Amino acid sequence: MRQLLVLLLFALCSCAITPATVIPAGLPPNININATLTDSSAGVLAVGQPAPPFSWTTPTGQTVHLTDYRGKRVVINFWATWCEPCRAEMPTLNALNGHDDIVVIGINKGQDIALIPPFADELGLTFPLVSDPDGDVSVAFSARNLPTSIFVDRTGTIAAISIGVLSEDALTLQLERLP
Repeated sequence: MRQLLVLLLFALCSCAITPATVIPAGLPPNININATLTDSSAGVLAVGQPAPPFSWTTPTGQTVHLTDYRGKRVVINFWATWCEPCRAEMPTLNALNGHDDIVVIGINKGQDIALIPPFADELGLTFPLVSDPDGDVSVAFSARNLPTSIFVDRTGTIAAISIGVLSEDALTLQLERLP
């Protein structure tokens, strides 16, 4: 009986423990892991609504939140390594990141983290690329088709949603429209 009680207590306690995030060794500084929604009760994705809050983990173990970028214009780009249109727009996104007050965050839709560094290296990408292994962030942002880009204004509100490849002119125009 006592052994059964000990096993039961162990099982209950182990459920409450959150496992530590395992960070693969040797990740480049712009490759991040585990995009996770921080509020699953976020409403319907729509222009004029707050962007669903999410976070991710850097290679050094730091947690970064989308809200850390309030006051900046943010482009959240959903992509995959197999997506040729995604590949085509990556250099344009890379060139814009850090220009003025623009932050680009690339969310990889459901692929193994091991595929991301070679892709980033091949294209010379320096903006944050984040794995979304469970796909919960992709679902929250309605990123069914790739590439999908969400434009978030300085207040954290969705200002525009674009599905498909963005040309440099289209990307610039969307960013100019952000308050």
